[in-house]
Amino acid sequence: MCCTMRKALSSSDLSFIRDRLVESYTWTYVLYYEKGFELQRSITTKMIVLITTLDDTYDICATIEECRKLHEAIQRWDKTAVSLLPEYLKKLYIELLRTFKNIEVETPVNVNYDTAYLKKAIQNHVTGYLQEAEWCHTKHKPSFKNQVNVTSLTIGEPTVCLSMMASMGDTIMKIAVEWVAGVPNVVIAAGKIVRFMNDIAAFENRKSKGDVASSMECYVNEYGVTGEVAIARIYELIEDEWRTLNKARFQNHEFLPALKRIIGLALSTSLFYDNRNDVYTDSEHLHKIIKSLFIKPVLSG
Repeated sequence: MCCTMRKALSSSDLSFIRDRLVESYTWTYVLYYEKGFELQRSITTKMIVLITTLDDTYDICATIEECRKLHEAIQRWDKTAVSLLPEYLKKLYIELLRTFKNIEVETPVNVNYDTAYLKKAIQNHVTGYLQEAEWCHTKHKPSFKNQVNVTSLTIGEPTVCLSMMASMGDTIMKIAVEWVAGVPNVVIAAGKIVRFMNDIAAFENRKSKGDVASSMECYVNEYGVTGEVAIARIYELIEDEWRTLNKARFQNHEFLPALKRIIGLALSTSLFYDNRNDVYTDSEHLHKIIKSLFIKPVLSG
């Protein structure tokens, strides 16, 4: 089904979208390396691909009016809302709806995973994208705090964390899904870690996409410091967020299985955004890892 999704999003009308299906699956393999987690890898891969698709649409291609219409359609979550959209966004929107239908079909009947929470997460996600688009359209420069409050969510952690909860047993899953859907501090902390690592990687070699200023740029502009000073400060903030995650391990025992997955997601950041590189966007750096995992794996004795 992921391949069907890839084909649907690879039309000439949507050529601006990064093809990151393999990279997305690799990311989920880092999160779920154990046997028996095929469903979780599948759902999470779909969510990462959708996030990438929506991110590129709002950042690169859509006009502000198209951004507003796409946001309205996603809030309605109904096939009839496709009439709001231009032709190229109709394909994207239909694939979004189809992807969620496929997840429902793909999920075994004995797995009590409610996709309504995941739909709401996507709706909240694009609300953040629209806020970024409005900032960019009006040339508004948000404060560092406001920028981080929005972009630590649009980096995708609330959505991805919810998709990972499909791995829990029925009783734990219901509690975990409701907990994560409320976007607790640990989800925000994980989002800030990924956001800050992403923005550090992008800062020195920023591509001109016309998107909203990054957290790094906002910090430099607001405090009048050099890029290196800002990077040092952002690394200190990353340490603060790790303290939040580590503290939660001792305070949220009932959510420990879910918390371990969230911490794993934050840890996986080092694979994709280490040494000030963004190997998810410039994925040639990932090719060796992908080859060693899936093409010529090293077999244990």
